[in-house]
Amino acid sequence: MPMNRRDFLKLGSMSVLSLALASKLQWSGARVAKATQSLSSEQLHVLNRVTWGITRADIDRINALGIEGYVDWALDADNIPDPLVEQFVATDPLYWQPYEHIEAIARDDFGIVYTAALHHRYFCAAYSEKQLYEVMVEFWTDHFNIPIEDYLVDKIMDDREVIRRHALGKFRDLLFASAQSPAMLYYLDNAYSYKDHPNENYAREVMELHTLGVDGGYTEQDVRELARILTGWGVRDGFNNRFYFDSYNHDTEEKVFLGRAFPAGRGIEEGLEALDMLATHPSTANYVCTKLVRRFTGDVPPQTLVDSAARVWQESDGDIKRVLRHILLSPEFTAATGQKFKRPLHFQVNILRAFAPHFEIYDENWIIWNTEALGQMPWGWHPPNGYPDVTTAWISTGTLLERWNLGMGMPQAVEDWWEGGRLEMDALIPQVTTAGELVDHVARQVLGGEVTDADREMLINFVTDNVGDQPISYEQRLDRIQTLMGLVFNSPYFQWY
Repeated sequence: MPMNRRDFLKLGSMSVLSLALASKLQWSGARVAKATQSLSSEQLHVLNRVTWGITRADIDRINALGIEGYVDWALDADNIPDPLVEQFVATDPLYWQPYEHIEAIARDDFGIVYTAALHHRYFCAAYSEKQLYEVMVEFWTDHFNIPIEDYLVDKIMDDREVIRRHALGKFRDLLFASAQSPAMLYYLDNAYSYKDHPNENYAREVMELHTLGVDGGYTEQDVRELARILTGWGVRDGFNNRFYFDSYNHDTEEKVFLGRAFPAGRGIEEGLEALDMLATHPSTANYVCTKLVRRFTGDVPPQTLVDSAARVWQESDGDIKRVLRHILLSPEFTAATGQKFKRPLHFQVNILRAFAPHFEIYDENWIIWNTEALGQMPWGWHPPNGYPDVTTAWISTGTLLERWNLGMGMPQAVEDWWEGGRLEMDALIPQVTTAGELVDHVARQVLGGEVTDADREMLINFVTDNVGDQPISYEQRLDRIQTLMGLVFNSPYFQWY
């Protein structure tokens, strides 16, 4: 199993290195890190699910507050100071500029605005203190999916005014904001839905994907009727692309939607009524709670938790915070350790958090190129159903190799082998006297916990060329620490959570 820097140089390829080491290591089969003395297994599980990656600050906070206190703290995102994000926005404010300012820049240089939007997404996920909020921003981004390429400035506004504003609020407000979002109106064609030619695209997707679910009890006639109800809901082009209700192009004839009669002669209010019906429908509670439980437990969401979360949803009028609190403090959630496979964006952001605060990104294009290779660019999914949230969608030979390359490559930023970022390894991992201490420090930094005894022994043997735990020199540490960290990134412990 020996593999040092000289071997790496001889191989000359991160892909070859990844495959060579993957074929040499035989993990024990464990995919959940063991708790350390300072962190219980239940605490470790909570941090894995409500953050994009565990940091020392997360560990200290959950120890101080306990699990219930930590969940309540994380849900109260409006009152969490976020100095790194505030500093980032102050120095790179393009994403938060007025619509007309962003649009003017995008007309001259699409790439500058596109890169700024993606960089904002990465930075907030990796470095925001409001980690559960950022997790939910990702969830709702998929739920109300809109690809950014064709709707750049409007999608930025949608992210700001719809997703981020309502990510931990009431679902009704989120749905109403999405239905009046120019990006959504353009993407699903409701901006072009007129009384003489109703467009059914948004009417169908708002029921199938945003509220009731495909088996939620609506019919094809309901799709046609909702399309008529929403005629005239469009965008006033040239006026900062704001939502506009065009009464002239609205169908004012009588309609029947989900069994309720809508009398003739009405305007925008019937669209608001129909959306309210969808927001409060029992099928919406069941459908959205199924997705939420799947996101926080596993590919097969426990039906008992789906049912109880749906009851909380209906009792609280779709209060997202209350539903999340119920899920995160449930016994079904506690039992669901190691059942989620990190999607590519999560994998990459988690590495950035494992490096924090000792990693500097000095080329924002670098992280975009890496994410593109992994297959999950932010806002890059073109169908309206959002990126898949099941393991089978993300495990294949090609995608795993790209992950291994990234996991092995990013620690090389300590010596400028990895372009676009710089890692201060000596500040990240303290000096140690033995190989075992080195393995333990890396495991705690990367995983927030520890590996099994068998896997610890395997990693120690990697460090010492199969002679077991023993004192190591500073030179030996330098020779192995980057690859050791890459091995842990590419292990089942880091891939699953």
